[in-house]
Amino acid sequence: MEIQYHQKLNHLGDYCFYKCTSLTTINIPSSVSTIGDGCFYRCSTLKSINIHSSVSKIGNGCFFECTSLTSMSIDNLQFVSKERIFINEPVLISIKIPENLEIINGKNIEKKDINEFIIPSSITKLCDHCFSECESLQSINIPSSVSELGDYCFDCCFSGCSSLTSVIIPTSISKIGCNCFYKCSLLTLINIPPSITAFGTACFYKCGCEEMLKQNKTIPENCFQPYWRRDKEIR
Repeated sequence: MEIQYHQKLNHLGDYCFYKCTSLTTINIPSSVSTIGDGCFYRCSTLKSINIHSSVSKIGNGCFFECTSLTSMSIDNLQFVSKERIFINEPVLISIKIPENLEIINGKNIEKKDINEFIIPSSITKLCDHCFSECESLQSINIPSSVSELGDYCFDCCFSGCSSLTSVIIPTSISKIGCNCFYKCSLLTLINIPPSITAFGTACFYKCGCEEMLKQNKTIPENCFQPYWRRDKEIR
């Protein structure tokens, strides 16, 4: 199946190709900057995809149950860990590695454990879910170039890691997204610079430093409460 795009297309919407079982390969044009949630969900015959460097956001579950997907071509590839693929500058985004993916940019991929990550100074934002479920991550350096941490940025990232005890947030950060440090139970020390003026819901929910942070009156109560959706409570 071949897809013909309009030359001004700049967004692939949520569940755009949901259950498109005749789709085998796709080349995303350079005009596209965002790919929505579940865009290729259950595209069971999709074998390969080309992601242009123009893409600055990839939605949650974008390639969920793409059981035939074995090859990707990704411009601006940053790092492949055991759990995720990190791409793009100046905004660092990541996607969970599709289960059957074997080849990236024509080469067999080697999925490595990542226990230390140094973010390039060219990066200005860590997008939603960027390091979510990177359970082997023990330390990370956030440069002053970063001004925003996205929703679920470190969700469950440090669970079971006895090495991590603190996080130093640079003064360049102005916003902490929803569920950013959700259930980081061993994180016991974190600084909150005065530059942070926006806090997402549940950003410190069940975090190891929760009681300490509750003493800081600039942090809203909803930072320590679970995140509610219309269908269920996220715990």
